[in-house]
Amino acid sequence: MLPPPADSLNVLARIRRWFGLRQDELAEYLGISPVLVHSVETGRRPLSQAVGEAMLPLARQLPEPIALLDAPLPTTLPPNAPAPDAGELSFRRRVCLQRAARLRAQAGKLAHRAHHAHRWQQALPALLPPPTAPAAEHAAWLTRWLHRRARPLSATDVTRWHRLLAQARACEAEAAALAGQ
Repeated sequence: MLPPPADSLNVLARIRRWFGLRQDELAEYLGISPVLVHSVETGRRPLSQAVGEAMLPLARQLPEPIALLDAPLPTTLPPNAPAPDAGELSFRRRVCLQRAARLRAQAGKLAHRAHHAHRWQQALPALLPPPTAPAAEHAAWLTRWLHRRARPLSATDVTRWHRLLAQARACEAEAAALAGQ
């Protein structure tokens, strides 16, 4: 039987993490039930001699416990990985570019609204009825209408504009990365 690891991770948990296995998959390899794997990992049951011997070939492949915890996620595939499906990558690239165009169009509409409101704000002093004019019903309506036109975007709309542009840039970045594949 193997000695317990120096860190807090159980040997079975370390094996599962290193090899990317679920509890049921490791249980199948070891010839035991997934419940037993869970019980051993949580410390409810000790590791039996037979299970220890069955997992020994996998355990020998593990790096030191600290290296496993600090290991960055890989950013490349192994050299024997097959080539990607060019058609699928091309399709995804087109989808990303179309989504980016839709997002930019939505952001553009908000920007137009903001610029129009700004223009109304600048023109407002010249367009408002003079305070000395008689308070006709039309003048009161016109004043309200002009103020609505000059209302700037809300904080929610400004936030939405920023998010739309960020999402569009992300889609464009993904499309550019896929173009290089």
